[in-house]
Amino acid sequence: MADATPGAQETAESTGPALTMTAAQVVLHDAALTAPEIAAADPERLLLVPVIRTAGETRYVLVRWPDWPHPALLSFAPPVGTDTLEAAAADLARARLGLVATAPARLTSERVPVRMGSPRLGLQTTGWLRGVLQPVEGEPTPDVLVDGCEVLSISEAEAVLTTEVERMVLRAAAALG
Repeated sequence: MADATPGAQETAESTGPALTMTAAQVVLHDAALTAPEIAAADPERLLLVPVIRTAGETRYVLVRWPDWPHPALLSFAPPVGTDTLEAAAADLARARLGLVATAPARLTSERVPVRMGSPRLGLQTTGWLRGVLQPVEGEPTPDVLVDGCEVLSISEAEAVLTTEVERMVLRAAAALG
């Protein structure tokens, strides 16, 4: 390895054909990384699925953004450090929707692959979306950044979500109960 600067070309010395790759390819090859480093390189976002259960009825809360007219799920980064999933989901439901958590949040095991930027590596890669089912109570009162919300049954929510990715995450979260 003649030059360790990013983007530098490297050639393997051998009697066979030359092998040319960038330094980033050498450093980022899975065999050179530990399992935690590989997992950390995969960006992940969580989608909050607030659920209101009353008198045998289960309803899901979707938001509307000012620049996107279709109902959607709220996205947030996975908790880090000493933060917990329960606290992050409850705080988001309270801050954005004015809803109070009634039980601990539950994370889906199913991860849905999507294209997203990797904050750690600074490039586009395959990222993952996972649902977080958060039981809540109250009347949704969105904050100033949210244009509005809709409280819908599972079939109504599936019908209004515009992407199959969001529908997959919603179904996986709803399956948690």
